[in-house]
Amino acid sequence: MPKLQLEKVCTLLGTENIRGTKNELEMLCVRICELVELNGEDWVVKNRRMLIDQWAFIVNQSIIR
Repeated sequence: MPKLQLEKVCTLLGTENIRGTKNELEMLCVRICELVELNGEDWVVKNRRMLIDQWAFIVNQSIIR
């Protein structure tokens, strides 16, 4: 399963303050990689607020285990 490094994900999302366990953050890296492949880095950057909000919801709801 391809994934981006967490540092690259933080750069794309414009923050180093991303909550989550090690497993959750690995899943975030995979998902952001998929979004970059589908839509490009510019799309991720333009939609970073929405992606961060969705990620916060996922972590708060303990959706990923």
